[in-house]
Amino acid sequence: MPVSTYLPTRGWFEDDWRARPTPQRPWPVVLLHGTSVSNGDWLELSTQLRKLGWVVFAPAYGQRATSSVPDSAEQVAAYIRQVLDATGAEKVIMVGHSQGGLIARWCAKFFDIPTRHIICLSTPNHGTSLGGMLSSRVTNERRAELIKSMIDNYFGPAGMQQIAGSEVLEQLNADGDLLPGVMYTCLATKTDSTVVPSTSCFLEGAENSYVQDFFPHVVVLHENMPHDRRVRSLVVGEIEPVSYTHLRAHETPEHL
Repeated sequence: MPVSTYLPTRGWFEDDWRARPTPQRPWPVVLLHGTSVSNGDWLELSTQLRKLGWVVFAPAYGQRATSSVPDSAEQVAAYIRQVLDATGAEKVIMVGHSQGGLIARWCAKFFDIPTRHIICLSTPNHGTSLGGMLSSRVTNERRAELIKSMIDNYFGPAGMQQIAGSEVLEQLNADGDLLPGVMYTCLATKTDSTVVPSTSCFLEGAENSYVQDFFPHVVVLHENMPHDRRVRSLVVGEIEPVSYTHLRAHETPEHL
């Protein structure tokens, strides 16, 4: 097992399989955590969304997301099919932090998960650097092979697959960054020392923003993106209008 799987987590999220979407909020929201953490990262956001009436699910997957990205995505895709079957929904909204955003995109592209909206939080969509992946654990210059070995030992197969130029990222980004019919939002932080450069979080044609575009002086670290209150406010702001757009499209003339 990779070393990072033994680290303590923030807690545990519990799915409620009795929950059902409403006409006002018709799509389940699936929250996908990042590498070496757990779905406990979503405790605050899930509570916030549920209070607004959204049906929310958050799988634990891939040995705390250290398995290979395609394997983890296959596991998550099977989970989402169960969500769609249980809720009767036609599509899902996926919010992914870090590797979780890659998993969301892989599910939509290669496993045909019907998707309304993908929201990426500090996701290395075009890869990070070797130094960025271990920025908090490497304090001086190391040889590339040593860093690669450390990444493998610490993050498992998923680690090197998030490095710029990896075969997984090449597959994911082939034929363009976006899929037709899917909404994409990418939110990054200028104080990210894990995804380097932070611009690699962005997708061509997506709605791309920095947290600092809205909160200019805030310092939000990579690992804090899922639960930082300002980031959560931006995510909720992205999700909530979707339901209203859906309703507007289905209003009859007498309701306008």
